Amino acid sequence: MRLLSRKRLINHRLLFCLLLLAAMLAGAAGCGIDGDKPQTLLFILAGQSNMSGRGALDQLPPDFPANRRRIKNFTNADVWAEATEPLDDPRGQKDACSLDLAPGVGPGASFAQHLTELLPMVHVGLIPCARGRVTMDEWAPNTRPNTLYGSSLRRARLAKDKGRVTGVLFYQGESDAYSRRAVEAWPQRFAALVAAWRRDLGDAKLPVVFCQVGNLAPSWRGAPAFRYWDLLKKKQAGVRLPGVRMVVTDDLSLKADGIHLTTAAQIFLGRRLGQAMYELLSQKGLAQPQSQKP
Repeated sequence: MRLLSRKRLINHRLLFCLLLLAAMLAGAAGCGIDGDKPQTLLFILAGQSNMSGRGALDQLPPDFPANRRRIKNFTNADVWAEATEPLDDPRGQKDACSLDLAPGVGPGASFAQHLTELLPMVHVGLIPCARGRVTMDEWAPNTRPNTLYGSSLRRARLAKDKGRVTGVLFYQGESDAYSRRAVEAWPQRFAALVAAWRRDLGDAKLPVVFCQVGNLAPSWRGAPAFRYWDLLKKKQAGVRLPGVRMVVTDDLSLKADGIHLTTAAQIFLGRRLGQAMYELLSQKGLAQPQSQKP
């Protein structure tokens, strides 16, 4: 009897251990961004000069960005490095089509800093793909590696060994404001671009946050290059796509050139982009909603 009771006790303990192990495995499989294991989320930084950045490097706050141990940059030399400005540094550039010779402070590092504040268990990898003075036509989906879109795909696929492409930030439009036809076509071209990224990166619900063009210095208002600026803003504001969010830049300060954002403005914009992306990730079930706003 004692031997039988001991066997039953052992069997009960074994069953309990197996049930506990199964529960632990189920919990691990079900955890998302807020699980116990850190994961790296990758974000494409696409568009033109205000995404590449023109903010002054000497105006950055000390030790920027914070949480730097959790933020990496896939440089234009196709190597992972600590995220330091300028993210779009042309040294060692592999893809000539996205070469930007005058990068400064953009919104990417601030975006990553804010997202890591909201998601303590997450690491962020940035993939800069912007270039100044490019039109939406130059961003047309074309998978050849010598195009902006093709380059963004190539770099995203190379970077995926460190994580998963989780979203896209897009800031473009300034170079389309010269043409009414280009401005009228902007929403359709943007929709095609979003659809292409989602198809080619294998995520039908890939979150995308884009920036509406902001203020324009009065000295530029009469310039032919920007004659349809206000119409462009209206067209961008009318974009309605699932899993896509627009952020405004109207209230952000400009440099003396009258079109590019200052360093302080880029940092604030990055936080705004981070909040918008966080909310899209929450809708997708990848993060727990919070009520923080920059």
